[in-house]
Amino acid sequence: MNSLGNILLSAHAIYVTLIVSCFFMMLLVNDDELHQYAMNRAMRTSVIITIISLLGYAFYMLASGDSVISVHALFFGIEALSLITLIVYYFELKGLSFSLKKNKKLGNILLSLSLGISLLTTLSILLDFKLFANPTGLIRYDQLLLFVNFIAIPLMLPLFPDIRKILSRDAYKKSRKN
Repeated sequence: MNSLGNILLSAHAIYVTLIVSCFFMMLLVNDDELHQYAMNRAMRTSVIITIISLLGYAFYMLASGDSVISVHALFFGIEALSLITLIVYYFELKGLSFSLKKNKKLGNILLSLSLGISLLTTLSILLDFKLFANPTGLIRYDQLLLFVNFIAIPLMLPLFPDIRKILSRDAYKKSRKN
C-alpha cells in the first residue's frame, strides 16, 4: 500500500475510534428508564440497518465474484452502527420514534409474496435454469434472491398483530368449549 493509502487508513481508524468511544460513553452511562428504553430502541433499529447494509455489501461482493472484503468496509460497518445508534437515540429522546404500524393485510401480502419467491427460487435452484446463472459471481442470482427473501421474513413479523393481546386465556377457553 502506498503512503497515501496508509495515511487514509490510519485517519479512518482514528475516526472510527472517536465515534466508537462516543458510542461507548453513551451506552455505558447509568441513566433512568426513559434513557435506557430510548437506547434499547435505538440499538435495535441501528443493528437492523447495519446488518442489512453489511449483508447487502457481502451479497453484492459474492454476486460480482469478489471474495476480498476491505478493512474500510469493516470500519464503515462499525462506525455506521455507532452513528446510527447515537442519531436514533437522540431522536428517541426528542420524541421521534421509528416504528412500523401493525397491519395484518400488508403482512399477509408480503408473506404471500415471500412464499411465492421462495417456491420459484427453490424450483429454479433444483431445475438449474440458465436464466439465473451468474458466470462472473460466486453465487447464482436465484440463490441471492432466496437469501434476501429469508432475511426479509423476520423483518415482516412486526407487521402482524400480537395474538396474545388479541386472545386472552379465558377467551381462548371459551372458544375451545364452543
